[in-house]
Amino acid sequence: MSLTTAPAKVRPFPLIIAIFMIIELTPIFEVTMMYAAIPTLMGVFEADAATISWVITIFLLVGAGTAAISGRLGDIYGRKRVLIVLMVISAVGSIISVVAGNLEGILIGRAFQGTSAGLFPLLIGLAREVAPARKVPLLISLTSGIGLIGGSVGALAAGILLQTSGWHSMFVVSAVLAVAAILVALILPKSVVAVTVRGRLDVLGALVMAPAIAAILFGFTISRSQGASPVVVGLIVVGAVLFIFWVVWELRIKNPMFNLRLFRTRSLVLTLIATAFASIGILSAPALLTPILQQTPADMPVGLGLTPTQAGLYGLISGTIAFILSPLAGRVAGRRGGKIVLAVGIVLGVIGYASFLFSVHNLPLAIVGIVVGSVGTVFITVSVPIVIVENVEARDTSEAVALTFTVGRTIFSAIGTAVIGIVLASSTVPDTTAPTIESWNAGIVLVIIAGAIALAATIAIRKSTPMSQRGEVIEAIAQDDTTSDQEAEPVRVN
Repeated sequence: MSLTTAPAKVRPFPLIIAIFMIIELTPIFEVTMMYAAIPTLMGVFEADAATISWVITIFLLVGAGTAAISGRLGDIYGRKRVLIVLMVISAVGSIISVVAGNLEGILIGRAFQGTSAGLFPLLIGLAREVAPARKVPLLISLTSGIGLIGGSVGALAAGILLQTSGWHSMFVVSAVLAVAAILVALILPKSVVAVTVRGRLDVLGALVMAPAIAAILFGFTISRSQGASPVVVGLIVVGAVLFIFWVVWELRIKNPMFNLRLFRTRSLVLTLIATAFASIGILSAPALLTPILQQTPADMPVGLGLTPTQAGLYGLISGTIAFILSPLAGRVAGRRGGKIVLAVGIVLGVIGYASFLFSVHNLPLAIVGIVVGSVGTVFITVSVPIVIVENVEARDTSEAVALTFTVGRTIFSAIGTAVIGIVLASSTVPDTTAPTIESWNAGIVLVIIAGAIALAATIAIRKSTPMSQRGEVIEAIAQDDTTSDQEAEPVRVN
């Protein structure tokens, strides 16, 4: 394989930041809008929670497979091109949901929307194409950080739309966002990194990966309601067998869709382990622990008795604080390396959610814990891609981020959510679904243990050269402070 370069128009760095943030807002809104819409959709379609939950599950399943494939396709065919294709498919999904007007149509539309989960690894790869080396960590941190505040604002916006215009309006807005993202993406210069010797496309590798992930994810998802039923066990076993076959296949062929040989690098393996256990604990906690603590009635062993609106406002506050600090995480990672920021994020996450042991009826302490946990979360999500960027070649960036961070986080967050749910359900207050103090504490301990393992893996990652000390990258075509010409030639790194 070889790299090709071509002259590209310079884009001002602030413009690049704005483009990245607008694009990333599309999948963020598509995820968070459905959390607010679940009760409304249950009433409109007279469906139970298990049925309605598929509007989230199908998005997650398609997203996991797409995220894995998009990185490789972006590295082969150009990240900008694949990015636009995925956003077009996402916009079509929103339109299908609006036009169909029924639950079946929404599920089909949500499957199409799930392709937007593949945008993030492509953006991380593009960051190395369109930004000077010393500004890559800042661009990554802002792109990652927009998820927290964007998710918080998106949930509140979805609630307002549901109350004023109905559920159709959410999909109209998501379609508008996707179209806006497509338009701003067209401003980006053509991808500079291109594989000139493509070889035969690994169709089998592309097709097997998604069903393997889907079966495992779906098995863990329904385990919360069915336990270790034959269906659950069968899905997980079949998924595991498919996954093992896929790994063997990808390692044996010459031009795999997923370059698993990347994981021969010790640091990348350790990064995956850190991501996995951070996802099982810290990144899964907001899905169950936070809403249960906030919205469970105050007369239960665990609960603050907040309304959904109050909980959303506190979430907006914590998300805003975390977003404000995300550039700091990026700057520190750029100067000191992503490993340090990842370790700090894990420690903050553990401290934040460990405080839930003592805040079951203490609102001020709970708010502090949520804020600290949110800051830890943004430090983790900012630093993991930077650690990957520091340890792989430029041409492998999207693929490595997709496999290590995006797909790894999706899979292990699903596992973490399922396990935490099982732990909380192991002991409940009679005649309710509220956890007892014993099961609540066990869930928090699970998060702490997972965080400790993630921290140990992070410490073991070898120290790499921070991006600020690397000079120019081969793809840097964003306008830097020292750049005045309107055209720039990409340069190759030795």
